Amino acid sequence: MIKKQLAAAVSVGLLGSLATTQALASEGTMVKLIDTLYENGSIDSKAYGALRASAQAEDDSKLKDQKNLKAEAEKTVKAAVEENMPKPSPSDVKVSYKNGFHMESADGQHSLEIHGRIQADYLDTVSGGDGATKDKFNLRRAYLYTQGKLFKNWEHLFVASFQGTPQAVFWEMNAHYWDEAQLKFGQYRFPFSINESTSSRNIDFMERALPMQFIPGIDRGAMLHGNPIQGMYYAVSAVNGGLRNNVGLSSTGLDEDNDVDGKDFLGHLSYNLAPVLEHKDSIYHVGFSYATGEQPTSDPDSALRASTETGALKFFQADQFGDSSVDLSRVGASTVLAHGPLRFTGEYVHNNFQGAASGQAFDRNIDAYYLSAHWMLTGESYAKAFGKQNAFGDIVPQHNFDMKGGWGAWELAFRFSHLDASDFKSTNTAGTGKLLNGFANEADGYTVGLKWIVNPQVRFLANYVHTDFNQPIVSNGVTLNSEDGLNFRAQINY
Repeated sequence: MIKKQLAAAVSVGLLGSLATTQALASEGTMVKLIDTLYENGSIDSKAYGALRASAQAEDDSKLKDQKNLKAEAEKTVKAAVEENMPKPSPSDVKVSYKNGFHMESADGQHSLEIHGRIQADYLDTVSGGDGATKDKFNLRRAYLYTQGKLFKNWEHLFVASFQGTPQAVFWEMNAHYWDEAQLKFGQYRFPFSINESTSSRNIDFMERALPMQFIPGIDRGAMLHGNPIQGMYYAVSAVNGGLRNNVGLSSTGLDEDNDVDGKDFLGHLSYNLAPVLEHKDSIYHVGFSYATGEQPTSDPDSALRASTETGALKFFQADQFGDSSVDLSRVGASTVLAHGPLRFTGEYVHNNFQGAASGQAFDRNIDAYYLSAHWMLTGESYAKAFGKQNAFGDIVPQHNFDMKGGWGAWELAFRFSHLDASDFKSTNTAGTGKLLNGFANEADGYTVGLKWIVNPQVRFLANYVHTDFNQPIVSNGVTLNSEDGLNFRAQINY
């Protein structure tokens, strides 16, 4: 109908110039044509209204069809391009660097990271008697390690130590299909405490607190762990027991094959309320741990002892237990409260040893705790460094040191530690927890630390440590009532 009416109208009026016709043809031809006819008086207003409405509807329909056609064409072209694009091969590898060297397969299924750590220390005994300890430069740690994943869900870690006799510190694999339930095997660190769980890369002071010498450390076994709900972390583990319970990473280890005593069983539960409350700049953490097993007694290295927080002076040592089966249980509690650049941390550890020697039963306790206060002078937030497994990671400076106005991150910290092994007396029967001559069974440690984090890979630490003993000790023939040490560390990670 519309085509017949337009034909009659065109026969009466003039259509204008060729240029106008070409312009009309470019967009909305029918509508433009009807508008021109109406303006020339070729059609009246009644015919104009009807014709224009019909033409506009027809143009809208064509425009919609054109858009659909265009979209379909674009879709076809995109599909063709994607079809002909080369597909990534699992053998393709992406290499990058961020806090270490990273390699990852193009499909994201496999990865490997290479890292290292060097901690170069200087230990200076500033008081306490000439010859009691030695001032020295010391290579505290020289680690080389790899970590990554295979087929996305199989994580692995291998850490080797080279500061003395080369030895494996960690070798572990972790099946990580669900955050809620992961299964770890190998030689690993059990998360008994905040201080012990935090890597030596990020520990608060140069040495761990006094109580950490009497908690489960690195051991061999299997562990079920995970984050069942936001803020919560748990772990249960069965281990050989005695590998590095109290002698630290510098030990070559003891009872590694566990051919004398039984297995140790450990449990841990901790909770950080801050992320649940969406307090992103805070930490409200509490944690509890329990361990039970047997204290190794057959190896000469199993005798209980402890050193000051300078790491230079051994102040406590008992003789070996005489019973081949000494029951050992440990209870630990920890808390971390932080907001922004301020943090307070406290941990308590109770150790109980029960057995019999020479027909005499014994029940000995060692109790220890520490309290620490920390202040990031440059304003960095501690919460950003607190991970899902309730341990501290890297503090990242707001501005790295760069000789252009960036000063890195600076931290001032204080720690008080107390160790009470008063059940171990020099008058005890041999083999039942007898304190050896020349040692003390109680100590208070005071540590002040200044830390400069130049960037996430480089840091410098200075610690002043004062330790009081409840009775005089003898070191290298020198009698001491206390020790003062000034320690420095230069550290690099990659």
